[in-house]
Amino acid sequence: MNRAVMQQTLETTFEDSRKHGRGLAIILFSIDRFRLVNSRFGYRGADSVLRTIGQVAQAAVGPRGKVGQWNGDELLCVLRNGDLAMAREMAETLRRDIESVVVPVDAAVTNVTASFGIACYPHDGNQLRALLVAADEALHEAKHLGRNRVRACADLEQHTFTIGSMLETALREERVIAAYQPIVDLRTGAIVGEEALARIVTPDGQIISAEKFVEVATEFQLTHRIDRMIVLSAFERYALETADNGLTRFINVSGDLLRHPALLSELVRTIKTHCQPNGELGDKSIVIEVTERELLANMEAAREIFAPFIDMGLKLALDDFGSGYSSFQYLADLPISFLKIDGGLIKRLDEPKVRAIVRGIQNVAGELGLTTLAEYVETERQADFLRRIGVNWGQGHYYGRALLNEQEATLRRSLSVSWTGGYYCQTPVPAKKIR
Repeated sequence: MNRAVMQQTLETTFEDSRKHGRGLAIILFSIDRFRLVNSRFGYRGADSVLRTIGQVAQAAVGPRGKVGQWNGDELLCVLRNGDLAMAREMAETLRRDIESVVVPVDAAVTNVTASFGIACYPHDGNQLRALLVAADEALHEAKHLGRNRVRACADLEQHTFTIGSMLETALREERVIAAYQPIVDLRTGAIVGEEALARIVTPDGQIISAEKFVEVATEFQLTHRIDRMIVLSAFERYALETADNGLTRFINVSGDLLRHPALLSELVRTIKTHCQPNGELGDKSIVIEVTERELLANMEAAREIFAPFIDMGLKLALDDFGSGYSSFQYLADLPISFLKIDGGLIKRLDEPKVRAIVRGIQNVAGELGLTTLAEYVETERQADFLRRIGVNWGQGHYYGRALLNEQEATLRRSLSVSWTGGYYCQTPVPAKKIR
């Protein structure tokens, strides 16, 4: 069946299920790497492959349901009176049948695999649109895990598209704001700095931490937009300070942002506008931190990108050191001033091997004259070990959680419900009102 007929079949079956209180399962599936099929055989050949797979699927489903084309290389299977167990069994049957079939294309043959997403009414959605989104999320997860597999919406720990939609709305409504976590001197216990961390404030009063949405932001390439809002918000905060408080301010910059020259130029202009009335930063110490695994492979390009920030007096921190490649080349080739030890290592300080690794990182940093900062410090025992081996600074819940400016959070929530003609309408806010 084509898309129009399949849509009508789905709507009719869904309404019947809702009216009579019956279950309904849908299986959304797509041919893996279908672009390669298109590239190899052309449009007509690829269409022939898709048609053959549709026939294989309909033969496997038989009278238990309907199969039809849905969107591009995606097909949809509707199982009347279906539940999760039935849908899983059917999807696995389809997966095996598709994997084993040899598809003739003109004078050649090929074989393909497919990925499957399952959603069931009413558990995964009591509206048709919600059910389709749930199936799409499950299919997306199946592809993300390596393709040629079945995933049900019920299996998902987080709903990727739901979080992505929430994040995109928050960005549009300017409800992504900075929270500030204190950084302390491990030797004296004095607060010596703060880090600006992304948070979403919801209209109903919730605060959503970055851990809940950062992976989705990366997947949908929204990280640079988050960075832009946090950096602008942080610099506005620093510009409004009437006197220097002696704190070192850390601001994250992702690899995604580094790949957007126009945004980087905007940030440079912002620094000059807000923090350099006399062309200098004065006594304010601002640190741009970049995760090591996100640094550009081309070291010369990386130096060129960071040059304007260094020239204006900002410093560089290498974040999450020890989490991935841990390339010491960055320390040799870039003007790094701070080395942030990955929080994953700090959480495992009870393990002798991890303690040895952290001690080794500290020794190297000491030889290079870098200030070390341990993330995710949560206990006195961790703090004591880090202090004894010479780590300079620490941050984590043991010293304090990231706090919002409540006045700004309230303002952002109120702005989010200001709509005109279906479009977000931002009310200009004088900078002096955001403290």
